[in-house]
Amino acid sequence: MRPAPKRLSILLIEDNDEHAEIVERHLRRIDSMSIVVTRESFLSKGLEQLGERKFDAVLLDLHLPDSSFMETLPRVSKVASETPVIVLSALDDRSSTIKAAQDGASDFLNKAHLSSELLARTILSSIERKESEIKIKHQLHQTALLSELSQFSLKEVNIEKVKLRCREVLINALLVDYVQFMEPPEGGKESLAQRPRDGVPFLFSELEFLGMEKQKENLLRSGLKSGINVVITTRDVDSPPIVMMIYDHRERTFKFDEIEFVKAVANILSSVVTHAYLEKLLQQKIESLKQAHQKKDEFLATLSHELRTPLNVIAGYLEILRDAQPESEEYFNALQIIDANLKIETRLIGEILDMSRIITGKMKLDLNFYALDEMIDSSIESLSVALAAKKINLEMHVAPHLGRMWGDRDRMRQVIWNLVSNAVKFTPLGGTIKIFASKVNDVFEFSIEDNGVGIVAENQEDVFNRFWQEDSAITRQHMGLGLGLGIVRHIVELHGGTVEVFSAGRNKGARFTIHVPIQQVRAVDSHPVEKSVESDRPVANQNLQGMHLLAIDDSEDSLNLLKHLLKKSGANVEGTSDPQQGLDMAKRDGYDVIICDIGMPVLDGYALISKLREWEEEKGLPLTSAIALTAYVGKEDVDKALSVGFQAHLPKPLDLPLLKQKIVELAPSGDESSVASI
Repeated sequence: MRPAPKRLSILLIEDNDEHAEIVERHLRRIDSMSIVVTRESFLSKGLEQLGERKFDAVLLDLHLPDSSFMETLPRVSKVASETPVIVLSALDDRSSTIKAAQDGASDFLNKAHLSSELLARTILSSIERKESEIKIKHQLHQTALLSELSQFSLKEVNIEKVKLRCREVLINALLVDYVQFMEPPEGGKESLAQRPRDGVPFLFSELEFLGMEKQKENLLRSGLKSGINVVITTRDVDSPPIVMMIYDHRERTFKFDEIEFVKAVANILSSVVTHAYLEKLLQQKIESLKQAHQKKDEFLATLSHELRTPLNVIAGYLEILRDAQPESEEYFNALQIIDANLKIETRLIGEILDMSRIITGKMKLDLNFYALDEMIDSSIESLSVALAAKKINLEMHVAPHLGRMWGDRDRMRQVIWNLVSNAVKFTPLGGTIKIFASKVNDVFEFSIEDNGVGIVAENQEDVFNRFWQEDSAITRQHMGLGLGLGIVRHIVELHGGTVEVFSAGRNKGARFTIHVPIQQVRAVDSHPVEKSVESDRPVANQNLQGMHLLAIDDSEDSLNLLKHLLKKSGANVEGTSDPQQGLDMAKRDGYDVIICDIGMPVLDGYALISKLREWEEEKGLPLTSAIALTAYVGKEDVDKALSVGFQAHLPKPLDLPLLKQKIVELAPSGDESSVASI
């Protein structure tokens, strides 16, 4: 079942009827969103709308009848401080873009280049950035309040004054109607001893547990509908506990960060009585917040650097290609460097997507039996060039006849590759890497040792945390996003295994070890035919002479590139960027193979092939082979593509030899039984 479209409310401030109609038409074409558009032709009316209701985003023209070009955006930004503002302009110069950003615009789009896909992507990214900005501002506001309250509490010994200041802070930060501090009766204190003393909030109904029935009745009589209570205790048993009661007239559920804020205030209040405990707790909290912000900033800087570096190389060598003579050494050298950096970029993006799947719980395993020996050999073979480049001595201690394992072969190859790649990265020139692999009591054990930079003891617990890097400074010697080992741990744990690290310290090398249980092969599975690694490698010079192909991709650049490359291989290629036209062409003309994108407006690739299959079955026609060529590369995307009628699924960026091989396999003259997902 397809997910329900995201519902959005958009304010369009545009005085030109023709331009407004174009924008609204593009918005209507976005099938991934259900958009309600409110259009105003005058800025004053638009500002009234913003004052009366909340919008998810504002699309703003700067040339309006009742406002000057320079004043429009600042006036809107002032009113719509929590709403992303996307400027729509006929101008397309860098100075206008910079000026718009300085005046508060979330993004800047040129009207002449608008498309449904661009609008959808821009609106969603602007909303996400604004939400992040608001969240960060809120966190900074809370942090500032906590800091101020902490300073006040450290100096103030009068608990009543501290309570008053805590009340002001809670009302300000949480926007609640009622904050009060009470002591439970004697019977409640006895019940209190049965509760954990960690400041965990409890709800309305539990007031009776503390013998505070009258307080509960008074709260209900006052119209207060929801709230939380926190019991504040001290290490001094003679000090009476305090119940901090936080309530609101609205029906609301307190969020995790709000509860954390309440607990922080409770701890500060408790500190007035137990100064020593507070000082330790507060310093830990502040340091933790600082480290969290620092790690976030460091990762974002690293991410930007790592993604831009190969792009910079690609851009530079494209300039060389423009001036180089075809077939020259300079020309081929540039092609090789561009290809290598494209692979680096693809790997980085793959790591980010893998970590996203891990965080969202969407990483799945494609389980099957596979040979451990072959998996290890192929993983290490792919790094042979890197090993040779650093002149690393590789010692292999792999037990013979490891047998077969039940699991996800590709994911376990990723584990081995990440561990070996990590060792290569941190091993010096001419160093040594030792690999050990064995099977002990139906458990696959794999260890890799290096004599590289090592890991200090206090950091060894953190190496498998996502986004963590021991050396994250801008001057660090070893590049990377700090995701590889986090991915290793998650994949190993999905297989029911464990991973550990040991290092004797700085410059004393490191040893990583994984233990993964092996499920015994059933008798019927004991001798299956192994898939040859060589058979997976596409033949680079496949000839498509005489084949009639249809290419469908809503990106004109991608479509033209695909048509050009396939025509150079001898095929007769027709193409369209209109999915509906592509469906009509597929029905009208006989094609050997259809190559179709998935993410397209109005009619996506899944729906297109589904409709084609329904039509073919209704007419009693043979099925036209179809290949999905797409940036949607998750296992669920592959499964869905095959389920709706595609015969193969190939990921972007384009791997031309592999695509040509699949075309040959799927064309009527080839092996029509081939059904594959790569």
